Amino acid sequence: MTQTINADFARDFLTLLHAAVNGHDAAAVAAMCCEDVTWDDPAASTPLRGRDAVYRFHHETMFRALPDVRMELIDGPYLALDGTGVSARLRISGTMTGPLAPPGFAPTGGALVFETAEFSRFNGGLLSHHTVIIDMLGLARQIGAVPPSGGLGERIGLWGQHLAALLSRVRRTER
Repeated sequence: MTQTINADFARDFLTLLHAAVNGHDAAAVAAMCCEDVTWDDPAASTPLRGRDAVYRFHHETMFRALPDVRMELIDGPYLALDGTGVSARLRISGTMTGPLAPPGFAPTGGALVFETAEFSRFNGGLLSHHTVIIDMLGLARQIGAVPPSGGLGERIGLWGQHLAALLSRVRRTER
């Protein structure tokens, strides 16, 4: 059952959640979640189901890839009109000194800065559903997974996409 919340609860909860992340405390992040939480994050290979999955993701993936990660609230929090959820826009920064796995991106040793939009629902004062939307293109460019705009790598990638689109159109007409 989704809990109705108010602005004070939303502000206090996000302050504690962001402090747990900024303190690199995976156990504290997980403790703020319901036992059966659903956490949808594109940095995870699948949606996280359960408190233990949230702990493992933060401990083994996020804090390993970005051991100095910092979250900063840049917009919000905003309450859902029905009072059952909260959203916020965040800036996340850190140094990628560990791998980002999955899918297995190697550490760059460089600074990363990207934005997220996050949407949360609660039950019994705990996080019951959390959805993270990341500027994946900006992040992919920073870690070298997508070439910089305007360069040779981008032109080669565009050629490959055009070829894939052509093959997709041909396959559809053959059906």
